[in-house]
Amino acid sequence: MKSKYRRLLFVCMALLVVMAFHTSLVFAEETMIVSGLTEPVKDVTLSSEVAGQIAKIFFKEGDHLSKGSIILELNKKFEELEVKRNKLIWESKVELNSASARAETLKALLESTRSLFKAMGSISKEELETKELEYKLAVAEHERLKITEERERIEYKMTLEKLDKLILKSPIQGIVTELFLDEGENCEPRQPMVHVVDTSKCLLVCNIESPLGQNLKKGQSVDLEIPIGSEIAHKKGTITFVSPVVDQASGLLTVKSEFENPDGSVRPGVAGSMIIPIK
Repeated sequence: MKSKYRRLLFVCMALLVVMAFHTSLVFAEETMIVSGLTEPVKDVTLSSEVAGQIAKIFFKEGDHLSKGSIILELNKKFEELEVKRNKLIWESKVELNSASARAETLKALLESTRSLFKAMGSISKEELETKELEYKLAVAEHERLKITEERERIEYKMTLEKLDKLILKSPIQGIVTELFLDEGENCEPRQPMVHVVDTSKCLLVCNIESPLGQNLKKGQSVDLEIPIGSEIAHKKGTITFVSPVVDQASGLLTVKSEFENPDGSVRPGVAGSMIIPIK
């Protein structure tokens, strides 16, 4: 009897092993884990459009800044004076107002002269023509000054734009990760000056075998596993990019999944995993 029970026990154990193996195969076919690297969604290296000398830096490395924050200024004393000068010239309306008043006065005189010429004939035709000419010249002068005023307005706006180019602002909110130059140093156009990164949203970028990647769609939700120190953070990601082309050399497809990282606990650059369902 004991041998009979022993044989039955062996059969049951064998069945359990087979069932466990079969179950592992099923789960292995349901999902696949693909490794990738994290990177910030917004990562910018800023430079100046013009050459100049750095007069003031308002942030240091590691500082948080808002979108539109002034990071640094180049020396702009001359440009500020030019802006003030052009503003005064543009806002001065003395000549234009005087020309406008003269044109109105000559218009009234011309109408009176024309009425007298038609009604009484006490005014000669030559006098009438002289008044008409004076009025036309006054109108022409007024129009010339209006054009001059518009040119002065444009010149003022141009100096404002020139001044604005000496101020480096952040196009994103984020953290200053690197300052390439110090106060007092000169910079050239398009020379890297500041590196700013927004880590509140990150991407996990993976290269996936083409047959597997073909089933993934933009907007699809996927599970991510990202290491934070000795722990593993489980994140919900949303696929934002599936490459329309396959790399010919490797046969791999680039897939990007975006995830929230409001506390900055995930440091972009670390490796992570994307858990992909297999259909």
